[in-house]
Amino acid sequence: MNEHVEKSKAPAVDASVLILDLLAAASYPLTLTEICEQTGIPVASGHRIAQTLLRHQLIAMDPSRKKAYCIGSRIFQIASTVYNKQSLIPYFFPIAEILKNEIHKLIFLAVPVGNKVVVVSKVEPSLNASLNLFIGQTMPMHRSAAGKAILSMQSANFRKSYMEGEKSVAPLADNRVAELEEELSRAHRLGYAVSQGEIEHHLSCIAAPVLNLRNEPVAAISACIDGATLSAQDSRNYSKFLIQAARQLSSRFV
Repeated sequence: MNEHVEKSKAPAVDASVLILDLLAAASYPLTLTEICEQTGIPVASGHRIAQTLLRHQLIAMDPSRKKAYCIGSRIFQIASTVYNKQSLIPYFFPIAEILKNEIHKLIFLAVPVGNKVVVVSKVEPSLNASLNLFIGQTMPMHRSAAGKAILSMQSANFRKSYMEGEKSVAPLADNRVAELEEELSRAHRLGYAVSQGEIEHHLSCIAAPVLNLRNEPVAAISACIDGATLSAQDSRNYSKFLIQAARQLSSRFV
């Protein structure tokens, strides 16, 4: 797992993130030598960073393997705190169960976090091929149906600021910005958004925004459909159920 991100002015932080990502993905505890080999971090630096992460309980020594590390308890504490702040989740499950039985697709709830959307809950149909979607998955707003649904309900100034931010991070051609604006206008008008093979090449999604009492988007309910494309007729058929579910969840705000 020698995946290097663009170097920043805080290399110790970059290295810490690489170590945490590696340990989170590993199927067994890793020694310092293995960590450094797979991340490209020098052993001396890796040792100093590991000791600091240990003190903060972000990683831990795993007793099942000598001198090997695993993810620490504090990671779970942080994740649990963030998860528990998602007050919509308990209300999402019964609504998603009904929606799942209506359209027989994987249903998930995504919330905006900065310029991304994060999957915070999901309900899978019993007879469904395993889809590559997991709790905690992060997606760019403009490439995901959930993100587009949320963006479609934001102000023009918000969308402009978002597009400018994305262009500064990665190339986003002017014609693509224009296409996105057209997509978002259509999503605002219709009440749902669609992504077709933009996150996973074999997967399409459709989503409807969840709004608070000020008509601000706070989440989106989305359904995953096998296939890189979704016909206009299928979109309309699924959208009726998605919009109804999103309205039911929006009504939980008091």
